[in-house]
Amino acid sequence: MKVGMALFIGGLILLMSGIFLSAYWAIAGSFMGIFGGMIMGSSSYFLAKTGQKAG
Repeated sequence: MKVGMALFIGGLILLMSGIFLSAYWAIAGSFMGIFGGMIMGSSSYFLAKTGQKAG
């Protein structure tokens, strides 16, 4: 699996579990959601770097 897609999937899982966990533990869930979003954002660098240009 490529780095960009692995970071995206890992960040998405972390983000979704953070949202779910924030209903029970606000601080831990918030941090997990924030870090998951940061990982998903950093994956866009690798996804755009390997993408094909249109045209």
